[in-house]
Amino acid sequence: MKKLVVLLCWFIFFSLDVTEVKAEEANSIDTKEVIYDLAVGGTQTFESLSPDGEQLIIEIEEIPSYFRAVKNGSYQIAASTTGQWKASYQITVSGDKITRAYSPAIVAYTGSFTQAELKLDSSIQSTYYLKRKVGLFTTSINLRAKLQSNKISITY
Repeated sequence: MKKLVVLLCWFIFFSLDVTEVKAEEANSIDTKEVIYDLAVGGTQTFESLSPDGEQLIIEIEEIPSYFRAVKNGSYQIAASTTGQWKASYQITVSGDKITRAYSPAIVAYTGSFTQAELKLDSSIQSTYYLKRKVGLFTTSINLRAKLQSNKISITY
């Protein structure tokens, strides 16, 4: 009976150790930029870590239109952290330029947003400037879309 208990404890101990290694590998994603490929189109989802160490999900969705060229069209840029917040906005791309940034939306599941401003910074870049307050701490989130030839670069 003692051998069975020891064997069971040994198995549980080494199973937990393997789980920790997998978690560290999953958390090693440390980029602050994701690239949406305009040629592929559709909805493309990326997972990363926010500067605060929270899991960040970024999703870029092509908004369908029947009368447009391959690169021209509207795209929704969205970022969220599970159970914390979600932010999104839309851009219109025409002739290798971002012509419009519109429909900003934010939801704070915890804390609050004290500032939110969507700007078309240039003909190739738009940014959603956010300030989020949780308790005594305020953090800045800049969800930026930049047009680069056949891609949209998203930084945060």
